Amino acid sequence: MNRSSQSTIKELLSGSMCPAMATPLDDDHYSVNEDATRSLVELLLSARVGGLFIGGTTGEGILLAGDQRMRLHEAVVRQVNGRAPVILHVGANTAAESVALAEHALSLDATAIAAVTPYFYQLDGPSLIAHYAQIAAAAPSVPFLAYDIPHMAVSAVQPDWLPDLATHIPTFAGLKTSRPDAQVVRQIIARSRPTDVVLAGNERIALGLLALGADGLISGLATAVPEPFVALLDAFNQGDRARAQRCQQ
Repeated sequence: MNRSSQSTIKELLSGSMCPAMATPLDDDHYSVNEDATRSLVELLLSARVGGLFIGGTTGEGILLAGDQRMRLHEAVVRQVNGRAPVILHVGANTAAESVALAEHALSLDATAIAAVTPYFYQLDGPSLIAHYAQIAAAAPSVPFLAYDIPHMAVSAVQPDWLPDLATHIPTFAGLKTSRPDAQVVRQIIARSRPTDVVLAGNERIALGLLALGADGLISGLATAVPEPFVALLDAFNQGDRARAQRCQQ
């Protein structure tokens, strides 16, 4: 979706559910299967998802070679063809890898880019902010989302760091957080600016996080079964608490 058609990522994604799309591979278990990728995109769009999150944890982006990640991103953006927002995950363990992917995302006119914290080695706040700033600068017209999943990546995006991220990254637009601790997500929401989007990635407490103020969901499970998650968002947005609770269950 062309960014010029909407003023903010928050407007695009509030009240929506974006599957964290799986990455179909060829029989070599290494190369992106573009035909299957296109089919999966169509399956998800037909289920009325609010957007797509590409190459994240469920999409195993960090396990793919850089050229395969770019093939995946190209195939998805071409197939979507402006029909829905596309968030491209460009996170990697080195800034150089992420910068190359961010530059590529810029050339594709991605709706937004996201980057997980570097993994294995833990970073403090100033180091993570500097890392993210370098990535975001490589795509200066593309909104940047931090990707917070410390139980997988070791490093975390601490709630108190959000003001500094916004200060040092002109394109900072919010974050996806997959934390299982609703209290920490509540703190993230409280420390975010009104213009920032906060997308929750923990399905077990999805409804609770929406009630706390999360703007939308990014779900790995939804790459296979999007319908319950779309129904959950529909019920929540319509104020139908009983139906939303049944969807969550």
